[in-house]
Amino acid sequence: MSHRRWGVLGAVAVSAVLLAGCGADHVAGAAGSGGTAGSDGASSDAPVQTGQVAVTAVDNSFRTESVTVTAGSTVTWTNAGRNDHNVKPVDAGGFGVDATAFGPGATYASTFTTPGTYRYYCSIHGTQDRGMIGTVEVVS
Repeated sequence: MSHRRWGVLGAVAVSAVLLAGCGADHVAGAAGSGGTAGSDGASSDAPVQTGQVAVTAVDNSFRTESVTVTAGSTVTWTNAGRNDHNVKPVDAGGFGVDATAFGPGATYASTFTTPGTYRYYCSIHGTQDRGMIGTVEVVS
């Protein structure tokens, strides 16, 4: 077999591996009742962070999409995109910000004191389950 053919086959194999990694869905059903449920089976590979934790809203996603924090930590969202965004809790959770207060360059912060899973989304660029979504996992 020629080197050129192996190069094409290798590129196809690498592409297949990369595409498989990109197809992962977001955690579904991870919200607790009232946004404060404890263990609901949701797992997170995110490292546990304490204190001030940053999430950036860009044009069609939150980065980092999922954060795990200790109770009492503050999550600060910064709109680094070109468009207005909002942060809407999937369940009642006592946090969130409207687009009128979260335009480009704006920040919003919320302190999470109760352990649980708090799912949120931008209703301008997604729905509760798809598009611009995120999760704050609060641990003791």
